[in-house]
Amino acid sequence: METDHPKKERGGHLAYAAAGLFAVAMLPLLATPVLPLIDFYNHLGRFFVLSRIGASQFLQAHYQAHWTLLPNIGADVLAVPLLYVLPPLIAGHAIIVIILAVLYGGVLYFRRALTGEGSLLAALLLVPLLYSYILNWGFANFLLGLGLAFWAAGWWLRHRGRPRMAVPVSCVLALLVFFCHGIAFILYGLLLALLETAFFFQSRQPGAAPRRMGDLVRALALLAVQAVLPAAYFLAWKAGVMGGVPVDALPAHREPFMTWLARDAFNHLEAILRVEEGPSLWFDIATLMLQAGVIVFLMWRGRVWLARAVWLAVGVAMLMALIPIPPMFGMAFIADRLPLFAALLVAGGLCVRQGAWAGAERIAAAALIAIICVRLAAIAVSWHGYAQIYREYAAVASRIPPRQLTIPVNVGEGNHETKIPRSEMFGPLLIIQYEQAGPLFADPNQQPLLLKGPLKAAMDRLATRPGGRAGIYLDPYRYVTAAAASGFDYMLVANAQLLTRPLPPELPMVAHTPHFILLRAPQARP
Repeated sequence: METDHPKKERGGHLAYAAAGLFAVAMLPLLATPVLPLIDFYNHLGRFFVLSRIGASQFLQAHYQAHWTLLPNIGADVLAVPLLYVLPPLIAGHAIIVIILAVLYGGVLYFRRALTGEGSLLAALLLVPLLYSYILNWGFANFLLGLGLAFWAAGWWLRHRGRPRMAVPVSCVLALLVFFCHGIAFILYGLLLALLETAFFFQSRQPGAAPRRMGDLVRALALLAVQAVLPAAYFLAWKAGVMGGVPVDALPAHREPFMTWLARDAFNHLEAILRVEEGPSLWFDIATLMLQAGVIVFLMWRGRVWLARAVWLAVGVAMLMALIPIPPMFGMAFIADRLPLFAALLVAGGLCVRQGAWAGAERIAAAALIAIICVRLAAIAVSWHGYAQIYREYAAVASRIPPRQLTIPVNVGEGNHETKIPRSEMFGPLLIIQYEQAGPLFADPNQQPLLLKGPLKAAMDRLATRPGGRAGIYLDPYRYVTAAAASGFDYMLVANAQLLTRPLPPELPMVAHTPHFILLRAPQARP
């Protein structure tokens, strides 16, 4: 494969430097015992239940393991064994470190396979992308799958000239990506198809034989082989054969299409501008623009450029990142994941001219380092505030008798916010730390866990009651009443400082801190 830099750097020192950068990038994780990642602790609660259910009759009364091959199961396979040997909160941090290490290393491996060289600049650019909009969502399976997709793409680039070895190994890697996350698998296939197309159109050399379309068809056919087993499994899964229920490809919209498009286009803009997410929208926009300005300056100086082979893939990824995509095949927030993929692809496709840096280039590099250090410090400071909120939560949660049905009530405008403290972590922590039973992600088509018994009955009743409609926008005043009437014993109201009027007086208040209120249902044991 022709690369933009045939000469390879000696990679030993670069590998150590890249590992050191990653270690520094993980420092914000030490700022708080509970990470403000929206969905992650719901996943961690599931990992905890799956690791303990065999030894707990209480958990068996409310949950059922549902181990089957699902295109969204990679983090479960990784994390459940860790919960056997690590305390849950430490395991949560360790899982995030592992996922980010897979992503970081995958992009650097892909870059070396693509360009033939290592680069400290590429490693540096990846650091702020680790704290992405998608990480803040807590999309653990997708991030793990995306990291594996870059590893698999790098393997293919290194070995594509030897298809007898490349294809079988790539088929296994493709299956691993697929079972981590279906969207990551689609992005993997798209990336390789675009790279092969770019290689084909760059293959004409002076005096060489003309290109033959059959060569491109053969290359794409070798990629298609990798999709045979995942595609067959996906069709069976979609039809409800593989242990789940049938999945609608495109669920019907409950509102006019143009209304949905306008709202989602506005929301999607935030995912683009906050592809690196820190403590505030304007902070993220400013630091992103400054980083982009540095890279543009270095490109203008001829110090960095995009590898020719990746131009087509970067262009398509950026175009896709601009398009709001509706939920499909049971997966939501698909469009929000694409800006991160595009940004990682840019970092993975950058080439760097060797040689001494001029004065202006050194200043630009120093500015880039300073911006990234400021971002890491700002994230650490903003996350450190959750340590105090966690202490409040622990004081309130300790007032709940063990083995109750508990449900979180998160007060706020939505569930991807930086204007108010995130609170989605604390409901699952009741299950992990205080021997409670409560709602967790338990979709038979996406997670290896099912709700059962009294918990499922309470959730089913809640879904049908006025004020109990599931969704990200909740009326906490009606919701707590509906939850109590549905069979939940305790309601943990988070972000109580946002309440504008008293909660229903018929629900006794057990504990109260600035950020939490604990309510007891009339039928609950005090």
